Amino acid sequence: MGARMTSPASALAPATLLLVLAALPALAADPALKLHQGDIFTDPVGSVMQVSITNGTAATIGSAVVTCAFTAKGKAAGSASTTIFNIVAGAKGEDQVHLMGASADAASCTITATTPATN
Repeated sequence: MGARMTSPASALAPATLLLVLAALPALAADPALKLHQGDIFTDPVGSVMQVSITNGTAATIGSAVVTCAFTAKGKAAGSASTTIFNIVAGAKGEDQVHLMGASADAASCTITATTPATN
């Protein structure tokens, strides 16, 4: 039996599709989405910050990524993110951001990406 030959175009099709999907931009954070940071605390694993987003838009947000830059005594300690899913219009979604392995005393968080609800 001979080797099966594929054209270069068909061999690249799945990889190209993945690149196209990865390049699709997430929605920019809407100013009607209000990010709230809670207190920061440390535990044996690292540092934790409670975060919440209040959805002031008329639509459900499918997901929102919150990224926090943690500092310790004014110096960078690391960054971590969380994704909050299905934030209904007029409601609040919340989660915790966990920085593993570092003790931080402050953090600055932002909404770095959002996606619309799928239904």
